[in-house]
Amino acid sequence: MIQANGVKKTTAAASRVSAKVKVEAPVVKSSKSNGDLAQKIAQKAYELYVARGCANGHDVEDWAKAEKIVRGS
Repeated sequence: MIQANGVKKTTAAASRVSAKVKVEAPVVKSSKSNGDLAQKIAQKAYELYVARGCANGHDVEDWAKAEKIVRGS
């Protein structure tokens, strides 16, 4: 409800209704194979980092290259 001065006035009933609204985050199921794949990609990315002489700033590039290698694409 909005009063004449433009201030919103909340009724007790409206407060109770809004308190009952429940928002749930989507459930993402993780499987062992997804974890294993991520671990393999991480290991390969680390190997690429070390092969470059541990030069910082190429983490995304290393991950993308490692992902291609591990997935075989």
